[in-house]
Amino acid sequence: MYDTNLLMGLFKMLSEQKLDRPKFYQMLVRAVVQEMAVSRAAVWFYQGDLQDRLVCESLYDLSDNQWSSGMVLGEDDFGPYFAAMRDVRQVVAVDARSDPITACFNDSLLEPLNIYSVLSLPIELDGRQLGLVSCEQTSQPRDWSTQDIQYLKQVAAMIGLLLKKLG
Repeated sequence: MYDTNLLMGLFKMLSEQKLDRPKFYQMLVRAVVQEMAVSRAAVWFYQGDLQDRLVCESLYDLSDNQWSSGMVLGEDDFGPYFAAMRDVRQVVAVDARSDPITACFNDSLLEPLNIYSVLSLPIELDGRQLGLVSCEQTSQPRDWSTQDIQYLKQVAAMIGLLLKKLG
């Protein structure tokens, strides 16, 4: 089972205004990478009235120890992924390159960045999806465990609660 103490500490620091939101999200995605032993983790938020765009709030890539943000994914380009997040409310892709939900990322993300597995879960507030938390494994496929899914669900739920609290 994963340790949530670091997460709780980060959420406490943000709620006590000891961290600003951008720094909080940077520290959060790095903590997820470290705790889950994954290659990359990111927090994305929906934009647009139709929630047809995802904008990256913060992505941490262990391979180069770098953060990035601001990337935009559109439903027109990645329809199966958006549909799965909307309808199934999760993406668990062990072999993301051949999974019908994530194969739409092959040319733009999966193959260029050597990503093999993707796990994405929604950030929700009062039943409405605001965004998602995603993990990616590079170099080789990862069989996402029940513990992996539960931990990322906890991260997403904590973000949702924090957004409700802080507005």
